[in-house]
Amino acid sequence: MKRTVILNVLLVLVNVLSAQVMNKSGEMKTISVNEQVSSHITIGEDIEYVDISTAKIVGDLPVKNILRIKPVNDSMQFKDGDILALITIVGERSKIQFNCTYTPDRNKAVSNVDVKTEDMASYVNVNVDMPKAQMRRLAWSIWNDGHKYFDVSREDYRLRITLNNIYTIKGYFFIDVSIRNKTNIEYDVDQIRFKIEDKKQTKATNFQQIEMEPVLSINEGDKFTKEYRNIYIFDKFTFPDEKVFTVEVAEKQVSGRTVILRIDYADILNADAFKRSLLF
Repeated sequence: MKRTVILNVLLVLVNVLSAQVMNKSGEMKTISVNEQVSSHITIGEDIEYVDISTAKIVGDLPVKNILRIKPVNDSMQFKDGDILALITIVGERSKIQFNCTYTPDRNKAVSNVDVKTEDMASYVNVNVDMPKAQMRRLAWSIWNDGHKYFDVSREDYRLRITLNNIYTIKGYFFIDVSIRNKTNIEYDVDQIRFKIEDKKQTKATNFQQIEMEPVLSINEGDKFTKEYRNIYIFDKFTFPDEKVFTVEVAEKQVSGRTVILRIDYADILNADAFKRSLLF
């Protein structure tokens, strides 16, 4: 295991060092920073790795695709134009580097950098089969596609939960689920759980279930009045015919309404491959 981790880290470093990212004039990209300004660098995919070459710059990841940086609070040692650090950002399938230069004028400091895809160099990440940005694009393509499953649904408390589509590409399942609220009472989602469990529960002690976590979903909303829909992306999985994949949606209220959608393995096997019209 340690050998695999070390090899993966070395592969990232080799890819970074082998293709220094330059701007169109052939110079290293540069951003001006000041200790009174937080500089935010946004890329179009999740950040997998960051290197700040000196201790003169500190940084963190407030969200998965944004690096926030700032010089240490000791500007007396810095002069206008000093290079404080080289920043290396590695995403799921791309990378970029910046020189950070100091400016004593906070009005000249860069507070926001939106990195364009064409400004980044690509590299092979052995740990990523599909970037999350691509997953989102494919999921939104499914959103606009017609429903294919019309007989996989469940209704409780006048809430109908329905399986709309299952698609598969590479090592992932895209599972499209919607809920229709036939009441006038707003539904506050407490949690949504995914499990593989026995179809029949004979004895509580023998009942087995496995929690499943999606890699990604495209709807982060936690309440709805009439309609709710989401597309959940999972690593490909299999299970025996005597088990079932369930989607359990629970309400926040004390007397919360819970609905459970049961998806048989036969329905998983009928997952559609992505059509060319969805891929592009």
